[in-house]
Amino acid sequence: MSSNGSDTPGPVRPRPTLRMLGVGKFFGVPIYFAPSWLLIAALLTYYYGPVIDDAVPGLSSSSAYLLAFAYAVAFALCVLAHEIGHTALSLALKRPVIRIVIFLLGGVSEIDNEPDRPRDEFLIAAAGPAVSGIITVATGLVSAHLYDHTIAGALFVLLFWSNLIVLVFNVLPGLPLDGGRVLRSAVWAVSKSQLVGTRVGAWTGRAVAIAVVVLTLVVYRGPNSIVGGLVGVLLAAYLWVGAGQTLRAAEIMHRLPRLNLDTLLRPGLLVPADLSIDAGLYRLQQGVARGLVLVDSSDRPSAIVDEARVRAVAPDQRPWVSLRSVARPLESGLILRRGLSGEQLLAAIRKTPATEYLIVDDQGEPAGILVTADLAAALGTVR
Repeated sequence: MSSNGSDTPGPVRPRPTLRMLGVGKFFGVPIYFAPSWLLIAALLTYYYGPVIDDAVPGLSSSSAYLLAFAYAVAFALCVLAHEIGHTALSLALKRPVIRIVIFLLGGVSEIDNEPDRPRDEFLIAAAGPAVSGIITVATGLVSAHLYDHTIAGALFVLLFWSNLIVLVFNVLPGLPLDGGRVLRSAVWAVSKSQLVGTRVGAWTGRAVAIAVVVLTLVVYRGPNSIVGGLVGVLLAAYLWVGAGQTLRAAEIMHRLPRLNLDTLLRPGLLVPADLSIDAGLYRLQQGVARGLVLVDSSDRPSAIVDEARVRAVAPDQRPWVSLRSVARPLESGLILRRGLSGEQLLAAIRKTPATEYLIVDDQGEPAGILVTADLAAALGTVR
């Protein structure tokens, strides 16, 4: 790579993210409610409003729907308790959790890194159903001592059955359900291969998804079963897609250690930031480089040109637009050491997501450019 000097490019605007409602923290782990939870809350309110109206004599329709919404909130808190069970075990095993999210079809505890031992996988997976089991027993005992045709009795009966369903559903032996993770841990322990365990759990998860669709078609028929049928189809889709995503992630992690970063490096060219896009592309065409790195007045790399931004600029505008405007400043996370490989490389990319990274050698000198599209393609083809 050769260099010339110029100014440092301006800041890059952050990408928009989905807005979620933060409701607190559990030992430092933020808890969020996704906007999609409002949909399931509305469906539960619509479905159980008439149920509560019939169960509690003398209750107005508006009060029945208000209580149905209160049940939806209480049920969400039960789902949150389930996820806190996963999070508590993860933290106890020194595995950081990024956040807890309650959404349309339940909740998720986003663990920073997947467990690297079958035992840890089993304990974390089993913690959620254990909490749901405790809640099921507790609500069942309370409802047994309440008169069914009272407000409290109706609410606790609903909470008992809903938590029982959550418990039974979650222990089904298919990924991405907790039961699927328990199955994966067992196969992993026997086969000594996490990938084999994931394959078994993922295909079992797809079988469970098909079973859910069949059961939904059998149980929910007619216009009065629209809500139940819709939820069943959504759950089946969630299982099928989740199983596929889990399997693909496991295959990527299995292939990652065999990647050779040297084969992915694109040769780069050091250029001043005040060059136009056209001038920069012309210099690329004159040599063997396949990426542009901007340098400051001291010839030190200061920014990396984003291919996607270059493509977004109309060809007739490129002679007048500087490379500075289509580059991202080289913050520390965008500069990676050449020796990184496997999970270390993936962790570095996850920490600072970008489309291009500057790779430097042991002396800190530029060695090339890593484009995440090249990495993704390699992970999809390495066997």
